[in-house]
This record gives sequence, structure tokens and C-alpha cells, in this order.
Amino acid sequence: MGVLELIDLTVTHGATAVVENLDLAVDEGELFALLGPSGAGKTTLLKAVAGLHAPAAGEIRLDGSPLTDLPPEKRNVVMVFQKPLLFPFLNVAQNIAFGLRMQNLDSREQQRRIAEILELTQLEGLGRRRIDALSGGQQQRVSLARALVLQPALLLLDEPLSNLDANLRQQMRELIQDLQAATGITTLFVTHDQSEALMIAHRMGLLLEGRLRQVGPPRELFFEPVDRAVARFFGGRNFFSGYLEDGHLVTPAGRFRVPAGTANGRPLTATIRPEDIEVRASANGGLPGTIWRTSFEGSLTRLWVSCEDLELVALTPQRGCRRGQQVAVILPPEKLRIFPTDE
Repeated sequence: MGVLELIDLTVTHGATAVVENLDLAVDEGELFALLGPSGAGKTTLLKAVAGLHAPAAGEIRLDGSPLTDLPPEKRNVVMVFQKPLLFPFLNVAQNIAFGLRMQNLDSREQQRRIAEILELTQLEGLGRRRIDALSGGQQQRVSLARALVLQPALLLLDEPLSNLDANLRQQMRELIQDLQAATGITTLFVTHDQSEALMIAHRMGLLLEGRLRQVGPPRELFFEPVDRAVARFFGGRNFFSGYLEDGHLVTPAGRFRVPAGTANGRPLTATIRPEDIEVRASANGGLPGTIWRTSFEGSLTRLWVSCEDLELVALTPQRGCRRGQQVAVILPPEKLRIFPTDE
């Protein structure tokens, strides 16, 4: 098993609430990513679940049993930190075996589990290697192996890839996905890197200023943000306000049909992702605008387009766009996200 429930959880540092009245459920066998900027409360929340930081209020449950008053070693929860935190005087196999010895397993079972986890984490042949003779990626794999070999009900990963270079991070993301799929261990993965969370998670939650703003599948948070803050976190740049009239959102960018009951009498905000905007070289057939800034970004070019009182940012594969060029901007209605104005 491995069902995690956080119920009305508040965690503080002194008199300051870092996480407040938070509710979250992580399903058995799920890889859940907790995403947010530095200072949002992600690591503090993980430490509370691990038993390293006492919550001020609320409940932490694992498989229906309360954890809040249990010491860390009694929780069947293992946490992997940003830095590997390995014992330098022990070799790879001895580091992995450390927790097994605390479980009083016989030597034959220990050796079986160690051999199995060395293969699973792609560390075969390195069991006798000194820790200081390993690369950063290999050390982090040893840290993962030491956690996984204990077969915990819940695995907590606190930004375990942040100290690795870009290529190695990508390899380790894939390894974590493979390991989680192979073991089925419920995993709560903390990161500030949105591409990391989008890639590896079954579901994810965005934590901003101690509050969970949205929880759901990665595609839902990316394409269907519930408010401006979520949209902005995932790269949203284009926001414009409007009002409801005869089932349409009326904005400076045009009229767009909205689902019945969207507004409930409240002002609306619309947003569209830069890559969803179509920019035509001809100034006919769309919202007329003028390019006032460009930025080459490899396969795409970022354009800042002034459309009378509205400024839009677009990403286009078109080449040769230049400052001062007159263009037509097309906003596909199906790519528009509309939500109540909350600011």
C-alpha cells in the first residue's frame, strides 16, 4: 500500500505559516510531483511527511493510519535529499545495505536485495566502488538505491536532480520514471523545474506561497490553468480582460464564445499561450499589429506584437520576422483559456 493523505495541514517556521490548511491525496503507486518556486514550502512539507518537522495543525495519514505523532523510523517513509548524503567511509554496497541492517534482515536476504537494486539502478559492477570515485549521477543513483532497497510504502524525493548538469538530469528523470514503474512505490517528488514535473508525474500540484493552487494531470495544469497565477507560472504571457455579452467574451482582441455559466456574473480573464498564436506576414485576416521586438530561440522566434492597446507575445516557427513589420495576429478560439477574474 502507500496512500498518502494530508488533511488541513499547517506547517510553520516560528510564527510564520509556510504551508497553511493544505489538503492533498496521493494515490497508491502514483508518482506525484509537487511543483513550485523556491520558498513556496515544498521541502518543509516533505519534511513534515517524513517526520523531520512537526506540523502546527492538521493530519498526515498513510494507508489510513495517522503518522503525525510517529517518529521518522516508524513511518515506513524514506526521503532522498538534494545532496546524496552518503557515507564516504563505506563502499556502494555497504551504503545501500545500511538501512537493511537496521531492519535486522538476514545476510542472504540483504545480498539478494542489494544485487537486485544494483541492477535496477544501473549500478551493476560498482558494489565495491568507493563513494568518492563515483560521478555525481552515480552518487545520486546510490542514494536512490539505498532508499528503494528498503521497499518503503512512500518515497519522498526532494529536488534530487537539481545539482546535476542538463544532460545527466534528463537521464536521471527517465531512470526515476523507470524505477517508479518497476517498483510501484508511491512517490512524492518535489521540484521547482516545471519541465521536470511535466515529464515524470502522473499527477502534479502547483504550490505557491504555501497554497496548492491547482492539482491534476500535467496536461491539465499546462493547458487549463484555473487562474492567472497558474497560467503565468507555466509560461503564460498574454492576458486580457473582458465581459460577457450574449454568450461571448468581449475583449480588445475580439469576441469569443464561452461555455454557458462560465462567468456567473463576474468579470472574465482570457489567456492564450504564445505558441498557440498564429502570426501572418500579411496584415489582412486577423488582428492587425506591429512587431516591436524579436528574440531568436532556435527552432522558434519570440515576437512581441503591439495591437493598438493590446500587447501580445507569440512564438512562431516563421523565419525572417523583423521589428516594425505589419502582421495579422490570429487567436484560435479553441486555444483560449477563460476563467473568472480574481485579481
